[in-house]
Amino acid sequence: MQYQRKVQILISLIVILSLTLLGTFIFNPEARLMRQATGVLVDSNKLKTITKIEIQQPQMPPLSFLKRTGQWYAVRDGKEYPVKNDRIEDFLKPYGKPHLLPQQASSVQAHERLGLGPNAASRVTLWSDGTEKPVMDIWFGSMDATGKEIYFRFADSDTVKSVEDNFSSYIQSSPQSWYDLRLFPQTGNQGIKPELVQRISWSDESKGSFSLSRSGPSSWNGSGGKLEGKELDSKKIDSFLQDLVSASGDDFTDPVSDDTVQRRKATITAELGDGRTKRLIILSDPEHQSHWATVSDTPYTYRLSQWLYNKLVKESDYFIKTDK
Repeated sequence: MQYQRKVQILISLIVILSLTLLGTFIFNPEARLMRQATGVLVDSNKLKTITKIEIQQPQMPPLSFLKRTGQWYAVRDGKEYPVKNDRIEDFLKPYGKPHLLPQQASSVQAHERLGLGPNAASRVTLWSDGTEKPVMDIWFGSMDATGKEIYFRFADSDTVKSVEDNFSSYIQSSPQSWYDLRLFPQTGNQGIKPELVQRISWSDESKGSFSLSRSGPSSWNGSGGKLEGKELDSKKIDSFLQDLVSASGDDFTDPVSDDTVQRRKATITAELGDGRTKRLIILSDPEHQSHWATVSDTPYTYRLSQWLYNKLVKESDYFIKTDK
């Protein structure tokens, strides 16, 4: 009898605890609201199908991105330019992650106050191939008082919610921050490693030409310019090769003609140990310190900074070893 009584008491306790726990979720309004306020902006499976993105900031031209054969491109003035795939992926990830999405307002009258008016809000639209309607169409407004959450609403709803801000830094960034402006993208047959370079040469229309040839893992011989019979500084050469491999333009630009008298032309040619040759042609307007580059592997023209130009266009005596 005592055993049966203990079992009955134990069962009763379990029932009481279960009802208490259930009541906490059912009758506790805060817990209920928390459950209702949790969600994702876009289903994570749908994010994998996205092939077009448009970001519209107030009073700014829209940023448009298209995905083709695994690579993202920015569309600008009817032309397509490569962008950083990993940056696009980082931008999309937060849309598919669970967030607290508490409701903040439900009327159109609140939109202006929360930065969601038509002249203040930013808009992000995502499409998949073969769909007439976007997968997601969302407006982002102001930050809340804590500075940690941003107000938003879906385009087909007046309801305003807030979400932890993992979005505005991307939405408000410049077009150039998205572009893959590396002169030598390190993918596929385009990649270069400094140790692969066997010969590097410079040709300048106004200053002649010279070249450096690798004679060992850390030793080089020079020809042309002031290099004949000189000992070369391998550290400076290694540093230059690293600068060349990692060089990035400031922006894409339209092709530039080299038939203008004021423009100076310099050509840098890198011959690699695997038989490939990389050629970088730089046109310059010395008076305005403007520089443009084209590369043998890509159809694009890059605008270069004065700082990068000084890093790449060298005179032969720069590589001569000194006693210092």
